Amino acid sequence: MCSVVRSVLLTLGSGIMLFTSACSRDSLPTAEEQLVGRWEWVESTAEATPSVTPASTGHRVWVDFDRRGRARFYEDGALRSAAAFSVRRAIHATDRKRPFRHMIIYRGYRSNQFYSVSGNRLLIEDANGKSGAHIYRRASRSSEAQVASTQLLD
Repeated sequence: MCSVVRSVLLTLGSGIMLFTSACSRDSLPTAEEQLVGRWEWVESTAEATPSVTPASTGHRVWVDFDRRGRARFYEDGALRSAAAFSVRRAIHATDRKRPFRHMIIYRGYRSNQFYSVSGNRLLIEDANGKSGAHIYRRASRSSEAQVASTQLLD
């Protein structure tokens, strides 16, 4: 009887250890890891202008952020520009609940951008004082394959 109780306690104990280690903060992706991948443009807004979308512009736009710190910007399957980037935490003076925000710093460009990732949604805001926001969604594997095959045909 004692050995049965001991084995049940050991099993429960190891299960709890496994559960708590799987839920530790170490297993969560960093802000930079969340940014890595292909993001399709959904909408852009500015203070005094109506929102702009791929349907209203007639262009499909996406950006690839890779693990080596390189961002590539595409429009309708053509590479338009590329830049090295890094991610930093910046003080967010107006929001006491979230004192820090993440910032993308592009080398060779004057403007930087604040960003946040929530699930498959990327929100990028211009950090130059102008109120502009851009919404992207994480590209699915099937859309990435479709884009790659389109690029091969060009």
